[in-house]
Amino acid sequence: MRSWMVTELGEPKDVMELQELPKPLVEAGKVLIQVEASSLNFFDILLSQGKYQEKPDLPFTPGAEISGIIRAVGEGSKFKEGQRVIATPQLPEGGLSEWVSVPEDSVFAISDSMSAGEAAAMFITYQTSYYALYHRANLQKGEVLLVHAGAGGVGSAAIQLGKAKGARIIATAGGPEKVQLCKDLGADVAIDYLSEDFVEIVEPM
Repeated sequence: MRSWMVTELGEPKDVMELQELPKPLVEAGKVLIQVEASSLNFFDILLSQGKYQEKPDLPFTPGAEISGIIRAVGEGSKFKEGQRVIATPQLPEGGLSEWVSVPEDSVFAISDSMSAGEAAAMFITYQTSYYALYHRANLQKGEVLLVHAGAGGVGSAAIQLGKAKGARIIATAGGPEKVQLCKDLGADVAIDYLSEDFVEIVEPM
């Protein structure tokens, strides 16, 4: 199978190589997934640069989120072959690969209505925002939520989850296209921090 490998630390375009590796085996408590899509997060860049808090031994395959189809399961598995899932592979054997073997507790079934790309990009950003807003902040209907970097992964998830909760959403982003994206996602007010002072706009609200 083919996997993207970080062979030395540096910019991803300079240090990642597409290599042929053995296809992983099915182990007890794990499922073998044929990868359909992998997400890319900012920390994947930091991992390649050696600047993230986790520093796996070289070489390693980045990619913390994938979607795919289960092709093999261990005995007594709660999953079935052919099932569509998302999963969070663990370093050093990340998701930028054609196949991954992942512990069952890191695998979640998805519906057929969700595309592979949407599913692969959902887990980390939405879980982060959901936990922050619903569990830590206890966001309530009618409250005001200020989301910085609203066009980014966690920010865009926060806009949608905040809107679903019934909050009034103020978002900041850099540039007209990103500001428009925030509006399209449901932000009631979107501020271009490159040309506007968000503090002056937000304080009177």
